[in-house]
Order: sequence, then structure tokens, then C-alpha cells
Amino acid sequence: MGQPLPPKKDVVLALLERATVFIHVDPRRQGCVVPMNFKQQAQLVLQVGLNMAVPIPDLRIEDTGITCTLSFGGRGFWCSMPWSCVYAMVGEDGRGMVWPDDLPPEVRATSKQEPAKSAPTEEPPAPKRKRAPKQKIAAEAKTEKKVAKKRAAPKKKAAPKPKPEPVAAPADIRQRLVAVKKQEAPAVPDETVQRQAPETPPPVGQRKPKRELPPYLRVVK
Repeated sequence: MGQPLPPKKDVVLALLERATVFIHVDPRRQGCVVPMNFKQQAQLVLQVGLNMAVPIPDLRIEDTGITCTLSFGGRGFWCSMPWSCVYAMVGEDGRGMVWPDDLPPEVRATSKQEPAKSAPTEEPPAPKRKRAPKQKIAAEAKTEKKVAKKRAAPKKKAAPKPKPEPVAAPADIRQRLVAVKKQEAPAVPDETVQRQAPETPPPVGQRKPKRELPPYLRVVK
């Protein structure tokens, strides 16, 4: 068995030393005095404190319960809350205590359902990705390797083209060229040569021989 819970009186006094306290009560329990419009509810939360905006001068914390005058819609109403109708107390900082044996049936049923409602929903499994064929994967890997090699290999400079060396003409071609040049040179007729050649003067005392006439000339007597 667990440790017994501390008395409700000690808990409310400890919480009031810090700030105001929210007291959860079941207004249907015997001896609970609250406005009539709250008597049929399963739970009611009342705020009490020592330094509230609307002071509570008649606040009493006794062995039998809590009595004080509270404001409802701007109107004061004297309330009595026996410890039998108090099932939880919570301070402004969120610290407090719950007495499970005094929980109203409706609140107990709600507290049992809350964990199921607040449970995180499981996300649907992500769709499985289709695997590519092994042949396609191998081909892609080869292509990537070739691209990587081309990028890594240094660029080769193009070798300079060799200049063409002069080729000597064959001997027979040279002879033909010489013969063609000879044929192209104009032939000088013998008569021209004879005309251009200087005439040698006849020896002294001798007459110059008569020049023969060309055959197309005749002597006319």
C-alpha cells in the first residue's frame, strides 16, 4: 500500500502561503453550501486567498472544512465546504494534490478516458521506395566514374603541327622543265643572225664581191 495522503487542511494552508488556491468540490455532497444554481453540477471550482482583489475577511480554515463569503456575479454569498466534498486543490503555480477516493463518479470516468484520448496517434508508415534494377544502377555508376575521370585528368595541349619540308623534284621532272624552257625560247632565223652579224671589210685593193640578189628579184633589161 502507498503512503497515506496528507490532511486536506495542511495542504490548503501550505498553498495559501504562496498564492491563491483553486478548490475543487462536489457541490452535491451533504453539508456543501453554495448558490443553488451550482448545486446540481458534478464539480465546482472556487478560488480563495489571503490577498485577493476582492478581499475575503471571513475566511476560516477549520478541522471540519472551509467557510467564507465569495463573490458570484458581483454579489457576495456565504459558502461552506466540508472536507468530504473537497477532492482536489491546485495552486496558481500548478502544484497541488488530488484525493482519488473523493472524486465524483463523473470526474473519475473522465480521468480514465483522458489518457486514451491524449495518446499520440501513430503515423502511417512511409511508402517504400522502389529499388532501381541492378543493371541500371551499374550503368549509372560507370557513367559517374567516367565523368569523374574526365574531370580529374589534366587537359593535354595539342602538339604543334610540323611544317612541310620542301620536296626536291625528281631528275626526270627537272629535265622536262629544261626542255620546256628551251622550246619556249624564240628561235632566231639564220637570216636575221646573218643580218645582225657585222660584215667583215674586204682586204685592201680588192673589190667587194657583188651581192647576190634573192631569187625573187630579176634584172630587167
